[in-house]
Parts: sequence; C-alpha cells; structure tokens
Amino acid sequence: MIPVRQNGNQQVMAARLNWDDIMNYIQKYWDQDYYITDFVYGNGVYCVVMTKKCGYNGQVIRAGKTFPREKIEEKWNEGYRITSVLYDGTDWVVVMSDGDTGIGAQTWFTRGNWENFKSEIQKAWNEDYLLTNVSYGDVTYCGIMSKGMNWSQSWKLVGGSLTQRDLDNIYSDSGIIVCLMNCAQGFFYVKSSYTPYRHQVFYKSSSWDPINNKMHEYWDKGYIITSFCFYKGEWILLMSKPR
Repeated sequence: MIPVRQNGNQQVMAARLNWDDIMNYIQKYWDQDYYITDFVYGNGVYCVVMTKKCGYNGQVIRAGKTFPREKIEEKWNEGYRITSVLYDGTDWVVVMSDGDTGIGAQTWFTRGNWENFKSEIQKAWNEDYLLTNVSYGDVTYCGIMSKGMNWSQSWKLVGGSLTQRDLDNIYSDSGIIVCLMNCAQGFFYVKSSYTPYRHQVFYKSSSWDPINNKMHEYWDKGYIITSFCFYKGEWILLMSKPR
C-alpha cells in the first residue's frame, strides 16, 4: 500500500529471481531502517520497494500455502497492520508493519469469484473500510481493507492491453492511485482522494533498464515508488509525489 506517513524520499528497489535472494536483500535494508512499502511477484521475479522515514518501526513477513489467517491475527493483536500482500505461485506472502502506520482496524477476504470479490469490497466500504491492498493468484482474489484514512475511494477495471497513453490517461488530479492488480479480468486499480500525495506518473516496459532509468529520473524530482505491477508481459511502475 502507499505509505500514509511519508517524511522523505529515500528508497531502494530490487528484483530477484528467488526467495532467498530477495529475503537477503530485505534483511540488508531492514538493518538500515528501510521498510517494505511495495512487494510484488510477476514473470518469475520478486520485486520489492523499501522506504525510509515512512512511519514504520518494525516489520514481519508471514507466508503459507493458504492465506496465513492465524499468523495475521497474532500480529494484529501485537499492533501490526498488513501493508503488502502477494502470491508467488506457491505461497501467499503477507507483510505486516508496526509503528505510526496511519492504519486503524483491518479486515481481509479471499474469493474465487470476481462477482463475489466485488460484493465483498462494497460490504466493507459500507462499514467504512477502504481498500489498501489487492492481489490475485491461484484463481483467488485477495482484498485488504483498512480504517483510519479519511479518503474517498473508487475502483476501476481495464481489460485488454494498455498503451503508455492509456496509463497516462488513468491518472488525473481528482485522485491518487493507491494500489494495482493484474487479475483474470484485466488491470484493476483503486483511486483515492485526500491522500498525502499530489501527483503521479506511470511508466511501463518489458525490460528493467528503462524502468531503472525512469525510477532514478523521478526520484531526482522528489517522487517515490508507490506501486509496481506485472501486466501482459510488461512491468508497470507508478511513482507519486508527496505533498
């Protein structure tokens, strides 16, 4: 999810082909007070974004072949909140963060049917929860919904291929994209108003060098990475400028 408390733009990003390598990278930057703010899997690659001064002061990763319900409950009781979720083809991986996350109560659900997934979102909206993470894998839709952010919110699904112009047209000053998902129906995104960000840029590429160049270009302009997504053979990078 986007960092709700964002006090700087110090970030690192890595892409690794196996779990041990990505965990070694994560541990290295945990030791330097960076925390995971986006964690995704696509095309056989783990991609992690880690950010400093995002309000977190502790973080754990919990995983399981099925969604790790009991492990989540245990950490919720200790004050942690879900801040990233992914499916890597084998396991559901959940990142939970402690500290000044800006997140209140949470709920989560998994559904194997698109219509049921949409219904669950609406039910939780009716109870004043907001979508803060979405993920898809193993023919299962996962939604993480949270309280504590006074946003207004909507979602949209775009089917088929996306050009760079299509992505550019998704963003508008009327809202900030807070999460992305590649699912069976297409490209799913969630837009919220009244977030701590004021502008966004999308960029897509099938190779890492152009992505890396674009990242550094916009880091230098004061933006941070808020989402990655792998969709139809290309990585989609979303960067946002804090207010």
